[in-house]
Amino acid sequence: MLRISLIIALVAGVAALVVSQMRVAEKINGLTTELDSTKQTLATAQEAERKAKKDAKDATTAADQAKKALETTKTELAAASEKADQQERRANELAARVDKLTQERNDAQTELAKWKASGLTLEQITATIIENKKLTGENNGIKQENKVLGRQLTQLKAELDLLTGRIDKVPLPAGLKGKIIAVDPKYEFVVLDIGETQGVLKRGEMLINRSGRLVAKVRILSVEPNRCVANVLPDWKQGEPMEGDVAIVGL
Repeated sequence: MLRISLIIALVAGVAALVVSQMRVAEKINGLTTELDSTKQTLATAQEAERKAKKDAKDATTAADQAKKALETTKTELAAASEKADQQERRANELAARVDKLTQERNDAQTELAKWKASGLTLEQITATIIENKKLTGENNGIKQENKVLGRQLTQLKAELDLLTGRIDKVPLPAGLKGKIIAVDPKYEFVVLDIGETQGVLKRGEMLINRSGRLVAKVRILSVEPNRCVANVLPDWKQGEPMEGDVAIVGL
């Protein structure tokens, strides 16, 4: 009886052990399957990550290439635009030159037609042109002489009027203005940067001022085309004239 009980207990233990082993084996199989699935999922994720990194790198490379291509295109476009502008300017200049040459040709043809209508030969036309140039030169010379004679006449008239008492000083052009370019303090005279060309007359009087303050009064002693020499009048001297002081016509 005792042996039978032991046998039964032993069989029951073995059965329990078998059942437990079966359960452990089942769990191990489940864990193994889960592990394999996890490994597969991890491998898939790693592959997806690798592919994503590669795609991102390819996209970055493509973007860089596109950026470089865009910069190159912009540079080429700017160069092409500048070249087009240059060509347009050149075309406009050429068109202007063509218009000018056309006008000159038309004018020349008109002048030639006039000369032909006059019935003169080429030698006569040449001689006439030379004579016209000569006469023009002589006329310009006469005009210059007339200007000089006119200034001399104005000077003589002013001196005559001064001597006869008609005037008490030689009149100078209103608004006449000059500057002192040299000073001789010993002999009390100054040199001004104005002369006959600007209408200066001998014995004319001008006021010397500095920054709006009266310094002295001068009387013109001698006159050249573009400068004159003037004496400082002692009675009007308020200070020492200096280079750069302004000379104006007084009232």
